[in-house]
Amino acid sequence: MSSTAFAATADSFTDVPKDHWSYQALDYLAKEGVIEGMGDSTFQGSRAMTRYEMAAIVAKAMQKNDISFGDKAVLDKLSAEYANELGTLKNQVNKNTNDINDLKNKTDKFKVWGMARVQTGDDNGLVKDGHNATYNNRFYMDLEGSMKINDHAQARFTIEKNAHYRDSEYAVSKIPKAVTVPKGYKNAGQTVMVNNYISGIDKDSLLGDDNHNGSISNIWVELQLGPKHDWYTNIGRKWNGLGMQNLMWGGQEDGIATYHPIEGGHGWWMSAQYWKPSSDWTTTGVTWSEDADGNATANVKAYTKRAPILGTLSFWGPLGKYLDANLTYSRVVQHQLDSEPASNDTAGGYYTGAKNFIGVDLKAKLLKDFTVTGSYVHSDAKTNEWSTLSYGRQGNANTDWAVRFDYRGTDLNKVGSWGAYAKWMNLGCFADIGHDDEWATREPTFVNGVKGWFYGFKMVPWQNCEWETMWAPHLTENSNANWEGGNYKRHILRSWLDFHF
Repeated sequence: MSSTAFAATADSFTDVPKDHWSYQALDYLAKEGVIEGMGDSTFQGSRAMTRYEMAAIVAKAMQKNDISFGDKAVLDKLSAEYANELGTLKNQVNKNTNDINDLKNKTDKFKVWGMARVQTGDDNGLVKDGHNATYNNRFYMDLEGSMKINDHAQARFTIEKNAHYRDSEYAVSKIPKAVTVPKGYKNAGQTVMVNNYISGIDKDSLLGDDNHNGSISNIWVELQLGPKHDWYTNIGRKWNGLGMQNLMWGGQEDGIATYHPIEGGHGWWMSAQYWKPSSDWTTTGVTWSEDADGNATANVKAYTKRAPILGTLSFWGPLGKYLDANLTYSRVVQHQLDSEPASNDTAGGYYTGAKNFIGVDLKAKLLKDFTVTGSYVHSDAKTNEWSTLSYGRQGNANTDWAVRFDYRGTDLNKVGSWGAYAKWMNLGCFADIGHDDEWATREPTFVNGVKGWFYGFKMVPWQNCEWETMWAPHLTENSNANWEGGNYKRHILRSWLDFHF
């Protein structure tokens, strides 16, 4: 097709003479109700029409199907008269349609959405554990994006930012820091560890919160594989959860996971995953030696504790009209529990020694607006090997329990919708790989066991805005510790407003 295919001829914009038979034909069709008139059921008037205007009216009339034989004969005669203009109009419509589809494809190729949060509250738990609260008073944003690769693949990313606005929460928070002894001292040049206070200046630094500092925190690819494109596969680093309440695991991970509806499985799905938590962690130790003068010298060593590499198999689906179930099994295949030779800075594995994890979830809809979800996780952690450190010797340290009651719920598009919930948890310190810490009940405190009740209420005050308040008045932390004074009570009152976009 030539570049002038859509160009109109000069004659197309010339007026059709007022005595041309086309006017009478259009007036006839208007009176017949085939086409709309000028308000008085006619096309007669003082203004002459161009051939393009005539063609546009004819083209619109030709879209009707239920017209009489006589009306069709008139339309056929008009279409023959304005055939060139009608052809040009058709080509222009096709071009406009292609341009619209092309623009839609380009806009669909890149999408962003997310949520901004304003949060405040009161929490005594982190103070009791030697830290101060860092999750109560903050501004937070979660920005998510997708980039279409083809009809069955897209690249994804997330950017998260925490901005804490109360400096007092950092007054006693400390971070370890390696320093070198300066010249002029006997042990000059040595590296020692000191505890540095986190000030209000560096509390939101890039090094202080790697997953929530405003940089890209997750990158992965979503694929639809197989002949039916129903093997939904993720590859990369992303947030993931295992179980209905994410007890076995809930957090950032690296790896590959595939999800597939079971053929003839009556609504059941399965997933297989090979992955590891994205963050390793370090521990430090101090050894002492004696110099020639008899002075003690501190030698600080940092060891990287490798996060476990796991294989996971899950099945979930309905057991009936009002009952759903989930079964999950995970096995550590690398970095279970290694020794720490003094000469190796990267030795050591998953600290509990657990190799196998099982999880069971049941969710029952007892009433129209009332559901109950129960979750259980158990590991084969070697709790007896930690007795010398008083870890995990009280209670069932290798077991997690959680029961949640939900009444009604919110819909971001329905202003005034609301929901209430209550949740009881008893989390063992060696039971899971790293459960989803929905309300910061463990991290960054690393307490040895948590148990107690949480109560919450949420509602939609405006479209796409959700307000939620959570209260936990009598939590017990360090519930698995058996040293004197190890257990303590914690209360949390937290309220936040989420703005979704």
